[in-house]
Amino acid sequence: MSEAIRYEKDSDNIVVLTMDMPGQSANTMNETYGKSMDECIARLEKEENLAGVVITSAKKTFFAGGDLNSLIKATPEVAQEFYDDSMAVKAQLRRLEKIQAPVVAAINGAALGGGYEICLACNYRVAINDRKTKIGLPEVTLGLLP
Repeated sequence: MSEAIRYEKDSDNIVVLTMDMPGQSANTMNETYGKSMDECIARLEKEENLAGVVITSAKKTFFAGGDLNSLIKATPEVAQEFYDDSMAVKAQLRRLEKIQAPVVAAINGAALGGGYEICLACNYRVAINDRKTKIGLPEVTLGLLP
């Protein structure tokens, strides 16, 4: 298990990745998540006879998006680092897209911003039928592009 994502493989060679950011009420795209997802993707890339992958959340929301604490720190002095981090997320999601087995996002609550992007990197998306389930890119209302 990585720090923020449980990796469970069953007897049918289906891997369930359960996002569960420690110490937070919601999963957010921060350094802990990034490191954990990198570890999981690297492990998936090495799996033999992988039948499928399901990505879900142990939280009430699927994934809340960017970590606002990190976004607040984005000043002109760290613009290049912020950009590099954004490109690393893009590359990571591309690796997820290229996994040689079907990948399903099991959306059990809000999937916003980066959470929606995780869903888009999957081959299939299923969501619970609940009013609290919201899917979208709210950052565009702030002038930020996904």
